[in-house]
Amino acid sequence: MVFGDGQNGSGNTDYDYEALVKELYGSGADSSVAPVVESADTKKGENRKEVRGPAPGMFKNSRLNGAYLSLNMASPYTVSGQLESWYSYIDAGIAVKLPYEVYVESIPLYFLFEVSTFSFENTYPQGGDFAGLAYILQASAIGDQSSAALGFGFWDSEMGSMLELGYRFRPTKNTFLRVGTRGVLITDIEFIGSAWWAELRLSVGFEL
Repeated sequence: MVFGDGQNGSGNTDYDYEALVKELYGSGADSSVAPVVESADTKKGENRKEVRGPAPGMFKNSRLNGAYLSLNMASPYTVSGQLESWYSYIDAGIAVKLPYEVYVESIPLYFLFEVSTFSFENTYPQGGDFAGLAYILQASAIGDQSSAALGFGFWDSEMGSMLELGYRFRPTKNTFLRVGTRGVLITDIEFIGSAWWAELRLSVGFEL
């Protein structure tokens, strides 16, 4: 197709064709190059987010990243009938969250190991006590603020289990305060049999 009179002074019509290409595509365009169309796979790759691990703790890029250490206080507020005549006291403990996680469906589970005291003293004339150290291994689902844990272990020499619900506050990036409640079931206590109690808990933690 020739525009104008088809003459550029030398009888060559290529000048008009080149002028049309520059007008349509710009001076640097190549009329033989087709526009690039992004495929669906390319768009999916751009939208896919990188999977990240635990948030950096106090010791970034270390093997302990993702772990935490917490100091705990607890006191029973209700007990089963077998323990109604027993005094209880404020107990203390320490717990370590291991820097590992496993997924059940889409829920990440974390593992904790806790050592804490427990103490009950009988008020009957014959006296007696049920006290010592508890060693508990827990599996916990931890959210931004709430958490739930199921654990099994030994209360002195007696086997038992526990279920805990907690709510967490963050005073700083790598510390937290947690309040919660825990139910404990002991299957066989000497002179008592099976018994349970529920306790209020307060924890102060440092994320490593």
